[in-house]
Amino acid sequence: MVKVVDRYVGRAAILGILLVWSGLTLLYPMFSLLGELRSMQNDYGAGDAIWFVLLTLPRTAYRVFPISALLGALVGVGALAASNELVAFRTAGVSRLRLALAALAGTLLLTVPVMVMGEWLAPKLEQQARAFRLSELVGQAIIGGPRGVWMRDGPDIVNIQRPLLYADRGQQTVEFKNVVIYRFSGDVELQSETRAESAEHDGSSWTLDKVSRVDFDESGASLKRFDQQVWATGVKPELLDSAVTRPSLLSMLTLREYIKFLGENGLDDRVYQDAFWERAFFPLTVIALVLAGMPFLFGQARSQNVGVRLFFGMILGGIFMIISRAVESFGSVYGFPSALTFALPTLLLGLGAVVVLRRSV
Repeated sequence: MVKVVDRYVGRAAILGILLVWSGLTLLYPMFSLLGELRSMQNDYGAGDAIWFVLLTLPRTAYRVFPISALLGALVGVGALAASNELVAFRTAGVSRLRLALAALAGTLLLTVPVMVMGEWLAPKLEQQARAFRLSELVGQAIIGGPRGVWMRDGPDIVNIQRPLLYADRGQQTVEFKNVVIYRFSGDVELQSETRAESAEHDGSSWTLDKVSRVDFDESGASLKRFDQQVWATGVKPELLDSAVTRPSLLSMLTLREYIKFLGENGLDDRVYQDAFWERAFFPLTVIALVLAGMPFLFGQARSQNVGVRLFFGMILGGIFMIISRAVESFGSVYGFPSALTFALPTLLLGLGAVVVLRRSV
């Protein structure tokens, strides 16, 4: 009988989550599209804006899933509470914790494919979307991918292999490491290949640091090295800043590569550590939120309508997000490990929900 109850409650949770998740996933892009339509200029028209929003849809679906799981579980399992079916299960001897775990099992069946989408599909489409948007806005060919940013700059093809994001007191800055510039002649022959350890903009011009340049001509190839070299380009720094995909939108595999690179070079990796552990604790966040929402479905909550349950769910989700961000900021200021700052709110919420659910009605 208990297995039948598990399937019944789990199916109710899945249906509720799918309903809310699909609604939020479609709602958010509508507001995003309105913002994009205000940004139309040059070759970036309404059709391009729609295509950009469609490319970012998997990322949106991934980011709204935790709150959708909370609200959807409240809607789906709440329907059982409204019809007194949960009371019947409790009378038959099924504990509140067991009913909550049944709803959680249904939630996890959806969480796994969502994580796969967020890890492999969403980052690739996000990079393509950002590169496509910038290409249309500025009229330059820009490509985003696993090897950083590629762009056309007159006779040059530029590859910024390591665009890095840093955060200092709430201000984000972008630095460019491992820059490669391929210069072609008018008849599409490679003239030179320039490699620089980094590129910096001083407000008026770009400077390449630790440069090695190989020039090609009819007699062969010659290598030259410079400590610094002016990069004669009309590319504006804000253009490249916009082309950089933010750490929160990267996959865990890519984040690990960035963290390894930054560690080997003695650079600040806090932003990438935060993004990595936020993704790593994604399933635990979903579990904690769904468990925390279950106590609202027992006792007096069974007489409440869907709107009230959604209200409680949004309040709970909002409070959790505020506390999580506060702990994250506190840990960043005082140098606490990123894993601890992301794990602590989630574990406390989950443990608190289990303690409440184990109490007798």
